[in-house]
Amino acid sequence: MIGGILSALLFGVTSVVARRAIRLVGFVRANAWRLALSAVVLGLASLAFGGGTGAATVTLLGAGAIGLGIGGVALFRALPLLGAPLASLVVETLAAVVAAGAAWAWFDDRLTLEVVVACVVILVGVVAGLVPYVRREGAPPRLGLGLTTAALAAAAQGLGLVLTRKALLEMPAADAPATAALALGGGGLGARPTLENVVSASFVRLLGGAAVALVAWGVVVLFARRSAGARAALAEAGGFEPGEVPTSADLGAVGSRLPDTPAFWVGANAVVGPILGVTALVWALTTLQPGVAQAITAVAALISVPVAHWLEGHEQPPWMFVGAAIAAAGLWGLFLGIT
Repeated sequence: MIGGILSALLFGVTSVVARRAIRLVGFVRANAWRLALSAVVLGLASLAFGGGTGAATVTLLGAGAIGLGIGGVALFRALPLLGAPLASLVVETLAAVVAAGAAWAWFDDRLTLEVVVACVVILVGVVAGLVPYVRREGAPPRLGLGLTTAALAAAAQGLGLVLTRKALLEMPAADAPATAALALGGGGLGARPTLENVVSASFVRLLGGAAVALVAWGVVVLFARRSAGARAALAEAGGFEPGEVPTSADLGAVGSRLPDTPAFWVGANAVVGPILGVTALVWALTTLQPGVAQAITAVAALISVPVAHWLEGHEQPPWMFVGAAIAAAGLWGLFLGIT
């Protein structure tokens, strides 16, 4: 569970930091740059650790292309339209349902009733904490497009997690006897990967995601000559609606004091998201069913609210703390259910 909790903390920061990066360079470049930078950093780490992914390489590339590539482009489109809290709410909760169902249906990665109940309680807490916040903020100008792209991001993220879990369960442990992986409810399908394997798997996933993001950037650049929409996506604040772009005066007490430069916010997004957050999530997937790992990570949507308050000046609704308490009870129940 530690990996899942770490990923929730990091992804709670990521969504807000990503929105700041989008404000400065547009959603297409922000996503491509953060994945490319992360791939370089994790590539160096993978070389230093010396791990490998073996026959799982192709599956991990596909997981990254779907989850980080397609899912990343869709999420970065949704963030300026919906705001970090609402986008996180849709993506993180729907992705948990997609991941749990797909892993169960595809390779029988089952869940016990106790674990299912605990995960549902977590997701109820996330929804309870954020729905009043979203209602108070009012409907965004292009709510339909924002929800559609967020739902696409959720489906891609969930399927990417399932592919990653499948690859991890089939990877041999580099320095330990093959022991059954801890699939919740039984049904372990292979050896548990080592830390070196986890870092290498995160790197390979990033390669797949970065490739898709860079291709998407290239396509938008080509179409920019003939399409006003493509040119707008490449401009500063590309993806924001007119009048919705936050200025420095709108930023929170902490956010207004930080450097307002692309290098800072794209770099920060790369560190807390693809480098640390994704690696923590891959670590969680070595022992957790994808739906469980994603349910824990869904708490990131609640964490994004205080982060948005500090970095973008959004208010924190009292209901957020009620939702956080419910989610915490679900996390405790999940801990009891898997120990």
